[in-house]
Formats: sequence, structure tokens, C-alpha cells
Amino acid sequence: MNNKSSAKVLLIIVMAIVPLSCLALAIAGVFVGFGLTAATSASAPIDPDAAEGEIISIAAQYAESNDIETARQQLTALNLPNTNQYVSFMVDRYIQENAGKDDPNTQNLFLLANALGASTQSMVEALASPTPTPTETPIPSPTPAVVEEPTVETAVEEAAVAEVAAEEAAAPTDTPEPTATDTPPPTETAIPLPTNTPAPPTDTPEPTATPEPTKPPVDYVVTEAYLIPNPTYNSCPGAHQIFVNVVDAGGNPIDGVAVEDTFRAVPPHISGDKGPGKLEFDLWNNGFSLEVTKNNDGSPATSEVTPKLSSWDEDIPNEWLVQANYCRDLADCAARKSNNQLCRGHYAYNVTFQRTH
Repeated sequence: MNNKSSAKVLLIIVMAIVPLSCLALAIAGVFVGFGLTAATSASAPIDPDAAEGEIISIAAQYAESNDIETARQQLTALNLPNTNQYVSFMVDRYIQENAGKDDPNTQNLFLLANALGASTQSMVEALASPTPTPTETPIPSPTPAVVEEPTVETAVEEAAVAEVAAEEAAAPTDTPEPTATDTPPPTETAIPLPTNTPAPPTDTPEPTATPEPTKPPVDYVVTEAYLIPNPTYNSCPGAHQIFVNVVDAGGNPIDGVAVEDTFRAVPPHISGDKGPGKLEFDLWNNGFSLEVTKNNDGSPATSEVTPKLSSWDEDIPNEWLVQANYCRDLADCAARKSNNQLCRGHYAYNVTFQRTH
């Protein structure tokens, strides 16, 4: 009997002797073992592409909510080998791939890495905008009134005219001698009382020229620039914009006026883009000092400069934070800044430029 025949006989004997229930259990054990293996593999880290997508979503949620604890829990659920370092490496890679500081994913990832304590100086230097040093606008000295100075010739002529007029007024008039005629003797007449002779006229001063109104030192002034109040203390509204209005001397909105940051880090924004006389700048972990650079006819314009309007806690004066209900007092501001309990990256401002003429 060959080997194949022997195997068939052995299989018939086993099927006859082994109960069907035992055979079923053996088959079930195979499937149970396969299930345990699949379940065990579920705890392994997800693939890099899926992990990157999840981290970008978590970073965007954190940028809106500022809730770092929820972000930590979501990152832990991804089962990454080193969560903080993983996020930090993603920020560096996005910067190296020239995603740019205006790329929202890069900004959101940086905010998340910074909150996790995983940001680096190179990230800050790559993503932060330079802070301009505002210069004080000098107050121009008033323009003196223009008075025409008389020439020597004019003064001599005026004096001569006045002298002649005085002599003529003082000199008596010649009375003609009466001719002898046969007339009755004159009757006595009353001697008239002397009258006061008016004094010669005095020199009348020449009127001075009316000075022309002084032109304002700049075409536009900053009438308001303030941190928008927080409606609820110990919370973060979530906005991160600078809302700008441009109006004429009467307070009416002007469209077509160019407003820029003093370091020209972003393109100019034009009034009217967000409504009559309105425009907006986005604040992504940076800050700007703004000024008007062109009139609505395209001609160059001069302007006062706003203070720095920043999304960084340390750049914002404590007095502004108290006025805007982010702190109860100056001491509370100092404590909240030192413990990173404010709203870094989530502040909004209102600014108004008004034309002076």
C-alpha cells in the first residue's frame, strides 16, 4: 500500500473515532486565534498619513478652542511613540517644505506644539513677523503769519503825503482885501467865538495780510485703536483679526484707501473690501502697526501709525487687558501671563483712520 492510500485510510479512521463536536471546537479555535491577533494589531500605531491627518485636525480644533487637555487626550489616542516630538517634527517639516507662515495648517501645528512645550526657537524665527518700533510723529511748529514789510520808498512817500496834509489843514485861508466903496459905515457885529481847530489826521496803519490756514501735518489720524472686550472673564472669544474703518473728515466711510503694516510683511488691504470703508487683517501668532499709504485716487498719503496690535500675551499692555475684561486688575494680568492662562493667538482689535481735510 502506498503513502497516499495509507493517509486516506488514516483520515477515515480519525473521522470515525473523533466526535464531530471536537472537530468543531478545533475549527472554532482557529478562528478565535485569528480574532485575537486582529484585535492585538488594533493597538498598533496608525500609519503616518492617517496620523498626520488626525494631528492637523486636532491642531485646528485646539486653535479654535484653546483646550489643551482635550488635545492631549486626542493625541494619546493615536498611540504615537513620542507625541510632543512627533508634533514638533511635523511643524519643522511643514516649514522646510515652504508651507509658509500664512499657511493655516502650519500656524495651527505651531500653536499646538507651543502649548505642548515642544516649540523651538527656529520655529518662532520662521513664523513670527518682525515687530516694528513705532516712532513718534513730530508735532509741526505753527506757520507764522505773513506780513508784507513796507519798502523804504513807500515809507518816504507816505510821510511826505501826511506832512503836506497837516500843513494844509493848519494854514489859514487868504481873505481878499475889500475895495473902497461908498458904503454906509458898518454896523457893529458880534465877534464870533473861536472854534476848536481839528488836529491834523494821524497815520492810518496798513492792514496786515490774513494768514492762510495751516495744513494738517498728516492726511489721516488714528482716532481709535483698542483691544475688543472679552464678553466673559476667564474665557477666549476665539477671534484673531484687526477690524479697520476709514472715514473722511465728516465721519463718512471712504472706499479705495490703502492700509499697510509698517514693515510691509503682508500685502496692502483696501477699504471697502469688507463693507463701506471697511477692511480686515488676520492675526496668526503675530502683530502689526498699521498706517494709511495711499488715497482713494491712488496718490500717496501720510498717516499716523497705530500702536502694535499683537496676538502675543507679552506684547499687550496689562492696562489694555484689564480694560478688555481679560484680567481683573494688573496683578491678575501678571499672574495669568506667567502661567500662560490668557488667550495667546486669539485677540481682536478695532482701528479707525480719519482723513483730516
